[in-house]
Amino acid sequence: MVIVYESKTGFTKRYAEMLAAKTGLSVFHVKEISKINQDEEIIFLGWMKVGKIQGLDKLRKYNVKAVCASGTARTAEPDVETVISRNNIEGIPFFYLRGGCLPLKEIKGLDRILLSLFTKILKSRSDKDERTEESIAIIENGFDGVKEENLEPLLNWLNAR
Repeated sequence: MVIVYESKTGFTKRYAEMLAAKTGLSVFHVKEISKINQDEEIIFLGWMKVGKIQGLDKLRKYNVKAVCASGTARTAEPDVETVISRNNIEGIPFFYLRGGCLPLKEIKGLDRILLSLFTKILKSRSDKDERTEESIAIIENGFDGVKEENLEPLLNWLNAR
């Protein structure tokens, strides 16, 4: 079994490295997938963008045994069932890992433009609640939710196999 990950800003990579340190499994970036035998069992970690797990489609022909997705929210968004359906991973164990976000001023290109627009939309809402305020703060100031304890459900699943 090996770990394969896709990471844009480094938060998911940190989880992959933590998991490798705890399990002794080898870790590969998704760009290195050609180094892995198609029959090798894989734990995949990717980051989420609008409920879509980035990098996962590159592993469709491989033996993926578990999928982990990282995002800034407290729980998978929009919800676990939608994430599983949207990513066609029914029947594969799914684990959500709270990751992080760079501060808006450190994000470049189209992502910065889109997040700026999203923040303006959130700020203009008349029905702002605690979660909306938290989302605005995370985007503007950045957030790091990467913690070893977030890997516990995945490690428990691995140990039970």
